[in-house]
Amino acid sequence: MFKGKVKSLFNLPSFFFKFKTLYKLNLIMKIRLTLITCLISFISLAQIKSPDEFLGYPLGSRFTYHYQLVEYCKYIAVQRPDLAKWHSYGKTNEGRELGILILTKSNNVPNKLDQIRELHHQVIQGQKSAISDLPVIINLSFNVHGNEAAGSEAALGAIYDLVKDGGVLATINNDYVVLMDPCINPDGRDAYVTQYNRRNFISGGNADPYDQEHFEGSTSGRYNHYSFDLNRDWVWQTQIETQQRLAFFQSWMPMVHADFHEQSYQHTYYFPPAAKPYLNFISSSTKDLQTSVGKSFARLFDKQKWPYFTSEVYDLFYPGYGDTYPVLNGALGMTLEQGGIRGGLQAQKSNSDTIRFVDRVNHHRQLATNLVEWSLTNSEMVKASFYANHSSARTNPSNLYKTYVIPQNEIGKSAELIKILQANRIQVSQLDKDAQVNAFSYADQKTGSFKLSKGDLAISAYQSAAPMIQALLDPTPVLEDSVTYDITAWNLFQIHGIRAYGIKEKLTVTTYTEVGFKDNPVSENQVAFVFKPASTSVAIVDQLIKLGYLVVFNDKEVGFEGNKYGPGHLWVMKKNGNWESLRLLANKNQVQLVGISTYRSDFGADLGSPHFIHVNTSRIAVVVDPSFDVNQQGELAYYLTTKMKLNPTFIPFVSLFRANLSNYSQVIFPNSKALDLSKNQKISLDDYVRKGGYVILFEKAVSMISDKELALNVKDLTDSSDNNTSYEDSERHEISKTLSGNLLIANLEKSNPIGFRINRD
Repeated sequence: MFKGKVKSLFNLPSFFFKFKTLYKLNLIMKIRLTLITCLISFISLAQIKSPDEFLGYPLGSRFTYHYQLVEYCKYIAVQRPDLAKWHSYGKTNEGRELGILILTKSNNVPNKLDQIRELHHQVIQGQKSAISDLPVIINLSFNVHGNEAAGSEAALGAIYDLVKDGGVLATINNDYVVLMDPCINPDGRDAYVTQYNRRNFISGGNADPYDQEHFEGSTSGRYNHYSFDLNRDWVWQTQIETQQRLAFFQSWMPMVHADFHEQSYQHTYYFPPAAKPYLNFISSSTKDLQTSVGKSFARLFDKQKWPYFTSEVYDLFYPGYGDTYPVLNGALGMTLEQGGIRGGLQAQKSNSDTIRFVDRVNHHRQLATNLVEWSLTNSEMVKASFYANHSSARTNPSNLYKTYVIPQNEIGKSAELIKILQANRIQVSQLDKDAQVNAFSYADQKTGSFKLSKGDLAISAYQSAAPMIQALLDPTPVLEDSVTYDITAWNLFQIHGIRAYGIKEKLTVTTYTEVGFKDNPVSENQVAFVFKPASTSVAIVDQLIKLGYLVVFNDKEVGFEGNKYGPGHLWVMKKNGNWESLRLLANKNQVQLVGISTYRSDFGADLGSPHFIHVNTSRIAVVVDPSFDVNQQGELAYYLTTKMKLNPTFIPFVSLFRANLSNYSQVIFPNSKALDLSKNQKISLDDYVRKGGYVILFEKAVSMISDKELALNVKDLTDSSDNNTSYEDSERHEISKTLSGNLLIANLEKSNPIGFRINRD
């Protein structure tokens, strides 16, 4: 039928020959070309390549690299501009593209997507109530763990199933927004895929679970570049991938979010309802939706005769997950777990069954499509639950405390906390008047009467983010079941050492106005500058020393020019030159300096006293090895390079004792299950410490110094509160530990230089 229509359009010679002038011929040619273009476009829309056709191999027959995932998503966006749009939202540490394919009918209307987002946020904040004018917003994300590889392959298949001619979205009349993130962790995925391809020598894979293809190699693809687990980072947002993804997530605030994972290949498939414990304030409507969508999944799997389980594991408690975090933002969030980790292309299970990669991909693919269908069918119920959750949060929060207060004298050390709160949509305000209240003291862990002051920081529970506030700041999370999948305790006030208060009543607040940083004035008459240590201090101190300044810290309280300075303040003095470089560096890092015009103190110690201890540049070596804790190695790399702005050396353990240890001020050993040093290695390390080096051992790595032959100067880190001698007076009391004037008989080896002037036989 279609071919007949094409023929009738282009076999009309009598029609064309009626036009005698060149002008008319040109016009007809333009019409003809336009018709051809339209027909080609129509044909191409009907003939979108499947992932199998685009990649050149069936999905699940091999592992697809990340760049190929992106290429297919962009191909769909080009082929179906009426339906699909590729949005790049960032890059990974290794430079790979992070992006989402946005599927919506709103692409046909200019600026429609922006209008949807604006209205959506207005309803969330209670500024408008027209939810019938809004589409359901669905977010599916895949491969947060790079070695759970079936997710990204399934994403391509699900995208095709949604947009192809006759696909799921072709039959939907109402508008919708489906956000498809094919790979949250590109660096981890490519690490896994590359290693697998290098370690697999059999086409189709080897089902023997002991074949090397079932073991990743030295680099775990589960994690990102810094060996962080991105599925634990949603709320903390330490990693660049999380920061960029959460900015996009919060710009859309999806109503449904599904996180596609894999579990041990010995297991079948897990989907909701989630296991206990839930956070005890999750709404009944969210739980009902979990039950409803779980029944839809069960019907799909029952029909296909695919085994599955629910409600036994994977709880909704820890706020850093890709299921709990969306729930705390009002959405229906869920984890979906296909059995497959270490499965390769195929693997024999302990029950003698064989799990194939192509099956793992297909299970995820069909469930993803089913989830979109269920969400569209139940869109009104999903929207009603989502907006009701936000309305309840704003007007009737279930938080234990209705106002959380940080006193003004604690604001200075609250910068990191405020940053985390604001990154999670939590509004920070200020008290607009003094108040005497009955409050819970987080520092003392007890309730009493406290005076609060106008200008104290306040976090009111009466806001859209109230559930997130409750999860992060309420002092004791309620556990209905003590068996949890992961972390069970956290509190940001206690983590940051902030003396905060929880008040069970709503206090009036006003907009928080952050005090702007003031440029540092300096005078060449000043002999030194002092500043409080902060998270950026290490990087600043290193730069100051390299610029030629002398940096010291005080180990006891001192007073200068009417001000008191507790132990640990940093003091900068110049050897030569001027203060200009210090001023520029301090302003750049927003460090407030206090100028000192005399070396003479009011009390404590003068600036030239031994109680002002010189700081040297750090030359850090981190010992790395595949057998060490991979997460801790990554955490150290991230902390030292990104947070501290240092340039440590990462030395493989096998090369450590070939290096000149004296080149390093500190040698750090991450946690390791077993670390056995040879006798010569022990001697080298012992010599390094005796000459002033520092060895820092994490957790079980301390076992390496349990041998009495290794006489390292181990610092006792036990509680010293019962010690009657304070640290600042330790030098004065040191003499009590010495014996003066003793006579000793010593037998010296004759060639020792110490005995050169001693009379000999």
